[in-house]
Amino acid sequence: MNGMIGYLGLIYTNYTMLLVVGSGLIAYFLDYKNMLKENAQKEAKISRFIGLTYILSGILLYILVMFLG
Repeated sequence: MNGMIGYLGLIYTNYTMLLVVGSGLIAYFLDYKNMLKENAQKEAKISRFIGLTYILSGILLYILVMFLG
């Protein structure tokens, strides 16, 4: 387990975290808004869920790597 977290520490940098959280913010706000304009309610909810997942997992993985890596 420690070897895997150490390996993630080498790959998952500040830049990677910003990319993951940034794409989550785009999905959460911009894609959601565009899908509501196109009257795609179900896809808008899915986009919000995916965006929130990216945001939370990006931050949690960064915290995990910083403290345990």
